[in-house]
Amino acid sequence: MENNEEQFRKASLLLRYLRGELSPEEEAELEGWMQEKEEHQRFVDKLRDEQRLEEELQFFSSIDTDKAWQRIASRTIDQKPVRSLWKSPALWKYAAVLALVASAALFFYQTQLKPKRAPEAVAVATQRQEALKIQPGGDKAKLMVSDGAVFVLEDMANGTVREENGMKVSKQDGMIRFELAGQEQGQVLYNTISTPVGGQYQVVLPDGSKVWLNSASTLRFPSAFVGSERTVALTGEGYFEVAKNKAQPFKVQVNAATVEVLGTHFNIMAYVNEQRITTTLLEGSVKVGNGSKSKLMVPGQQAVIGEDIALQEVDVEEAVAWKNGLFYFNNEDIATVMRQLERWYDVEVAYSGKMTSKHFSGIISRDTELDKVLEMLALTGSVRFETEGRKVIVNTM
Repeated sequence: MENNEEQFRKASLLLRYLRGELSPEEEAELEGWMQEKEEHQRFVDKLRDEQRLEEELQFFSSIDTDKAWQRIASRTIDQKPVRSLWKSPALWKYAAVLALVASAALFFYQTQLKPKRAPEAVAVATQRQEALKIQPGGDKAKLMVSDGAVFVLEDMANGTVREENGMKVSKQDGMIRFELAGQEQGQVLYNTISTPVGGQYQVVLPDGSKVWLNSASTLRFPSAFVGSERTVALTGEGYFEVAKNKAQPFKVQVNAATVEVLGTHFNIMAYVNEQRITTTLLEGSVKVGNGSKSKLMVPGQQAVIGEDIALQEVDVEEAVAWKNGLFYFNNEDIATVMRQLERWYDVEVAYSGKMTSKHFSGIISRDTELDKVLEMLALTGSVRFETEGRKVIVNTM
């Protein structure tokens, strides 16, 4: 597998190839890469298409190129094999790195290759830029402490939120921390932190474990972990980095399922409007249970929890992309894609026409405004979108 430096070199070769600047040795290197796989050759053939190249570079240049590698235009792929520019995850990375130098490439294209635009085209581009911009979600959450008091965290200044009963609760940017300030109390009291649609937040639990909550998620946990185990309850989605304590196993209750760990990094996705509950393990080991059934996981595996528990090898980066500020679509249908957008941008989604059979793959930054994300999806040619306030109407084609 190529590292980032190798990917950047390939992307740089591709760019300079389009500009006719390769040395004979570099041409031989690129030719060898194109001969490795048919999809590599198809990728280069697509880039040779000047009209297609202009569209891609115009799009990449219209967003923040400092993070352009995270913001990749999605492409559709059918259930059957198709000739798709963006089908291979490896090629997403080449395209992503290529986007880093998109501004320079666009300048070259505009000054040396591209004819002058007609005034009507400029007007259309201006109208597109003035379209409704729905901003992405951010650090938002409500904290309900054991006595029922509720704190809207985004409205509060950084610093101590509360200190009593041996517990200190302090807020930092996008994070709430619970620390034992004195002796552990005899009575176990519970706190609940919940993120709204369009929100996310990080929690540091009393034992030092860290939890990242995705949008529309809730975590219930005690003010102190006493007894033989540490137990919390989750709805929605959360990424956990559990502090090691062999004498006190850590358990996450998700509906009827339980994930038990000693110290590890894992992600749980358990939204009520998703068809399945999944646990993805990045580091350590966990035991996933569902009633009388249980299975032990190793890093790189994902457990799909239903009536049974199925283990499968996955790309763990996909499972935790949200925590790293990304949407990561891997052969997803439009309904799955839109559920993620619905939760993050706090919009209502409706559908018009027959549901498309196309599936989408791509990586997009969660910092991107919604209209840009929809534009990326619309570039696939299989869907188009209308917005009415905070309602998005998906028209399949």
